[in-house]
Amino acid sequence: MASPPQLSVIICHHTGQLIHRCLDSVFESEGVQLEVLVVTSAPDFQTPWAAVMVLSVQGGPAHKRNVGVSRSRHPYLVFLDDDVEVSPYCLYELWRGLQEHPKAGMGFAKIYNMERRDEFDDCGSWLTQSGFLYARAENHQRDVGQYDEPCRCLSSKSATCIIRRDIFLTAGGFDAHYYILGEETDLAWRSWLTGHESWYLPAAVSWHAFNTSLKPLADYYTLERIHRYGCRNYLSMLFTNLGTARLTFTFPLHLSAWLVACLGFALRGQWQRSVEILRGLQDFTNTMPRVRWKRRHVQASRVISDRALMQVIMVNPPWGYYFNRLRRYLHQGLHG
Repeated sequence: MASPPQLSVIICHHTGQLIHRCLDSVFESEGVQLEVLVVTSAPDFQTPWAAVMVLSVQGGPAHKRNVGVSRSRHPYLVFLDDDVEVSPYCLYELWRGLQEHPKAGMGFAKIYNMERRDEFDDCGSWLTQSGFLYARAENHQRDVGQYDEPCRCLSSKSATCIIRRDIFLTAGGFDAHYYILGEETDLAWRSWLTGHESWYLPAAVSWHAFNTSLKPLADYYTLERIHRYGCRNYLSMLFTNLGTARLTFTFPLHLSAWLVACLGFALRGQWQRSVEILRGLQDFTNTMPRVRWKRRHVQASRVISDRALMQVIMVNPPWGYYFNRLRRYLHQGLHG
C-alpha cells in the first residue's frame, strides 16, 4: 500500500482566536502525512497541538510564508490563512489535483464563506484587459454546482492553496516586499511563466472568515492595506510579469484606473483613501530599481509567450463589468 503524500502546512498568524479552529480542522485531515508550522507575530501564541512547530516572526504574510518554507521539509507546500477551516479531505484533494494535472505546479481550493457556508468566497481569478483581476465567484453568490469542474486559472486566494516545493524555489518564493495583498497572484504568475500551470481544484473545500462577523472588514482590512498596498502591489505585479507589448497597453490603462479612483474618493470627501492610493504610487516609484531588477530576472526565465499565456489566464468581461467594479470600489473599498 502506497504511503500517504507528505505535505508541509504553513499557517500565517497575526492575531485572534480563529487559528485554533483552523488547526483543529487541519489535524482532522484524512489521507495525508503532515508537518504543521505556525508562523506567528503574536508573542504569547500557544496551541495544545504538540506536533505544531511555532515560529515567531515579524512581518507580513509573504515574508512569514517564506520563513515557514525555509523550516519545512516535505515536497508539497500548503499555505493556509489562520482564519480558514479545511474539510477532512481538502489537503488530500489539493495534492491529488496536482497529480491529475501533470503540468500543474500550483493549486487552489474552492473556498466558501465561513458563516454563510453555501456561499462562495473564491473560486479562481483571471486577468482582465484593465490589469485587475476577475474573480468569478462574487460575495453572496450561492453554490448551485456552477464551479464544480477543475480548470486552469491565473490564481485564487492563498487562504487555501498548494505548490510543489521545487516550483516554489524555482519561481523565487513569495515577494516579501508585497507584505500582503496580491502576493499569491504574483507567485502563481511567475510559476506560469516558468511553464507550470495553476489550477482551481473544487474537490478541495475550505471555509474562510473574510467578510463575516468573525472578521469584519472595518476591523481587519485597513485603508493602508486596501488602497496603498493594493495600488503598489498591482502596479509591481503587472510591471514584473507582463511581456513588453502587453505591458505597453495594460500598464497605462491600469495606472489611469488608480488615478480615477483617487479622484473619485476625493470628490466623495474620502481624503484618506485618496492619500493611501497616492502613497501606493509613491511606494511603487521609490522601489522601481528593485522592480526593474525583478522584471529582468522574471522575463529572462520565461518559457511561454504572453500570446499563448493570455489565452488561458485572461478573460474579457463586458464594459459594464468595469463600471460596476469601480462603483463597488468607491463605495466599499474592495477591488478585484
